[in-house]
Amino acid sequence: MTLPQNGGHLVLVALSHGHRRHRVLLFKSAKQSSGATISTSLNDQTRAELEARAVTPGSGPGGAAEGFRIARGRRGAGPAVAGRRALAVTAGKAARGTIRRLGRGSGSALPGRAALAVDARLLAALAAEISRGTVLVTGTNGKGTTCRMLAAMMRASGLHPLLNREGSNQPAGLASTLLAHATASGHLPADAAAVGVFEVDEGSLGEVLGQVEPFAAVFTNIFRGQMDRYLELDYLVRRLERVLLELPADATLVLNADDPRLAYLGSELTNPRVWYGLEDLGHRRSGVDHTSDFPRCPRCAGELRYTSVFYAHLGHWECRGCGLARPEPQVRAVQADLAGPGSSRLQVVAPATEAVLEVPLPGLFNAYNALAAAGAATACQLPSAALTAVDQVTSGCLRMEQVSVDGREVYLALAKNCSGFTEVLRAVLGGGRPGYLMLGLNDQARQQEPDVSWIWDVDFESLRGLVPSAVLSGNRASDLAVRLKYARWSGPGGQSDVAVEPDPVRAFRLAVSRTPRDQPVWVVSTDLALRQLREWLRRRGHVGRLWER
Repeated sequence: MTLPQNGGHLVLVALSHGHRRHRVLLFKSAKQSSGATISTSLNDQTRAELEARAVTPGSGPGGAAEGFRIARGRRGAGPAVAGRRALAVTAGKAARGTIRRLGRGSGSALPGRAALAVDARLLAALAAEISRGTVLVTGTNGKGTTCRMLAAMMRASGLHPLLNREGSNQPAGLASTLLAHATASGHLPADAAAVGVFEVDEGSLGEVLGQVEPFAAVFTNIFRGQMDRYLELDYLVRRLERVLLELPADATLVLNADDPRLAYLGSELTNPRVWYGLEDLGHRRSGVDHTSDFPRCPRCAGELRYTSVFYAHLGHWECRGCGLARPEPQVRAVQADLAGPGSSRLQVVAPATEAVLEVPLPGLFNAYNALAAAGAATACQLPSAALTAVDQVTSGCLRMEQVSVDGREVYLALAKNCSGFTEVLRAVLGGGRPGYLMLGLNDQARQQEPDVSWIWDVDFESLRGLVPSAVLSGNRASDLAVRLKYARWSGPGGQSDVAVEPDPVRAFRLAVSRTPRDQPVWVVSTDLALRQLREWLRRRGHVGRLWER
């Protein structure tokens, strides 16, 4: 083979498919033309300044997203750097295409890993070319849905959001998203309306902040989850405190005022903040929530006092020891109507605006997601009318994803920790509606063996009697059966017909056969069992591929 003589580069990408190994040999010239790029950060404006000037978010002669500050930079780089970046993008695109053609997944992370192996600065370089900058969304639950809601608001403002919609939320996943949009020259197409909206795993935030400088960082909540990775919540909070030191000084923090752990996050930082929270006391629980983590005061470790609890440890709180209390939210839901298992309506008050949001997703947890998106829209100074664009949002993959199977209505809902599992079930069974369920539990996702003891903190007890039939699946289905027996769903006095079938496909068929034709089938499960079922549905033509959602 004759090697090119013009300073090009060769890269060998190896991909596994079963026991076979495929090699793709790529060549890319090192020639690179120069150009221009623009970067951004948010104007350092407090709520008081916004209200004093009576400015609605994003309003003004500049039209959409007037609040973005744009500074011009250079796109050009030396020949070696430019060649390496182009080669990395080409390698990533080849990996992505090969993975999808082989049917080995969506190519949401491996292409990024391949590209970063060629050019470790690829993510930083491409993120710097997003003309309107980047918003990062992190937290335990609700990251992806919040991103989809915020993206809808941005589109209504004339912006062009880039999302890692497939859910790969670590650096390789972000790199995969950006290289998919990049040209063969190793650059993003010039687009003055482009803005990044990326969900980020809470444990990977520090690594991402080392490469991406956001103008806003949104925090949804901090619950117990992935205990095998993050140990106790206090460890995760301390870790977040350290990584926030990497945040640009003018980046806005968008925080859930109802979560005590977030209320004190980065307290020594001078970054502007936008708080959001729920004010409708009609949704408070009668006492301590079954899934509460019982957080102590993040400042003095004293006992917190709640006047209202909405779910888990979210609510109106204060510490009588040191005086720390729930911040007054600038963006708040003064009324929340949970219209059923399919939608909700929120009356939201924000600086200089008020809007009614028709949220096409159920449950109190999605009301909080909509508030987080509205808080981010306020930080971005989007036009007031953009908030109502949330009604255009569709469910993400496995996030209350609606599927029609042989004329039957089926919902696929991912639940991976006690608070998430509880709130999905409460949304499905809210108002005393009976529900026909398939529940899944596994502990072998992605070569990990995560702890599943959290099922004992799921509030199955309060939902007893609302489930005529439940089919349990996954390799830990028997553990789930024991949990439901203690919750008195089954056994003496139980009112649910509970069956165990570890295979997800056979369990789904059984669940369908036990459900009346005029009733939907709700599949609530952890990751692996749910993805196995969805892949079977895809092969039968009921759903598209993950990246088509």
